[in-house]
Amino acid sequence: MKRLIALVAMMLVTNVNAQSSPVPPITFSPVDAISLVISGIRFFHSESTPKEIVVIASGTGKTENEAVNNALINAVQKGIGVLIVSDQTVKNGEVTRNLAAMYSSGVVNSYDVKECKNNTCTVVAKISPWQFIRRLEGNEQTIKVNGKNLHAQALTAQHALVQRYKLTDYYLSHIRQSGLDVIVREVKIVPSMNSDTTLVIDYEVKWNPEFKKSVISYLQKLEKDTNGKTEENLKVFIQWGPTGIFDNRVFINTYDPRFRSLIMNYLHNPIFVGIKEFGVCERFDLSSDVFKIDWYGFRKQKTVTVDTKKLQNIDKISMTLGCTS
Repeated sequence: MKRLIALVAMMLVTNVNAQSSPVPPITFSPVDAISLVISGIRFFHSESTPKEIVVIASGTGKTENEAVNNALINAVQKGIGVLIVSDQTVKNGEVTRNLAAMYSSGVVNSYDVKECKNNTCTVVAKISPWQFIRRLEGNEQTIKVNGKNLHAQALTAQHALVQRYKLTDYYLSHIRQSGLDVIVREVKIVPSMNSDTTLVIDYEVKWNPEFKKSVISYLQKLEKDTNGKTEENLKVFIQWGPTGIFDNRVFINTYDPRFRSLIMNYLHNPIFVGIKEFGVCERFDLSSDVFKIDWYGFRKQKTVTVDTKKLQNIDKISMTLGCTS
């Protein structure tokens, strides 16, 4: 019953920019919350929306330039996906693809070409969802949904939760893709008279500092938006360092079991470390959670025995987060 009351209350008040004073009713403004509809797709933008997100995407083309352009369009499509709060269909995918192509030049802040091979290029692009919303507002086909009645407030609360879910999924899904770095500290050769050679690989897994900074910034904003320090609605606790001078933790109200489950899975899913040259894949089930890696340390040794002849063309050991096979 208490949870039901809390959910109803969530529909009647906003969690954006929560202060210690009573939370004011939802208000609609270009800065706080915008709900736009174009071709049946509803886009929602709030203060939780990051000004910029990093997206990795690939594209193909007859030329390298065309492949890069298509990769950027795909990157924009991924980037604006965090703004969509309506159900997506195949048709909606086509619409968002067209919108991404139309606005890519104004939404891509910068990009680097990571790789081009066989008419396919992969880019790392910085996408601005904020810029997309501003440009979408200027489209004559865009409908701006506004209002101060209970129905509009309920939809805003729902859309805010959907967007938080998508943004959280985006950030946490990238932890095991680009948020962690694998560092080879030392490779030792064990002396032997056999035809095989035994290698002892000493390596460490650490958070990428820039990624860690961005994800923590988002989680702190999420704590504020969900009244994490003052309410209790399917709360999740995340801590990345000892408390003390700095407040290295957040409390996030998820309001929905699916949202809570999403976060918990990303926190505790195993980590896979691969050694490309030898086709080795190691799985580690975390004793705590992924945010404790830098806190407790994650340093391992892997022993590999290979035919000595296979070492002739290997100059260094390449370790990756995740395994391709």
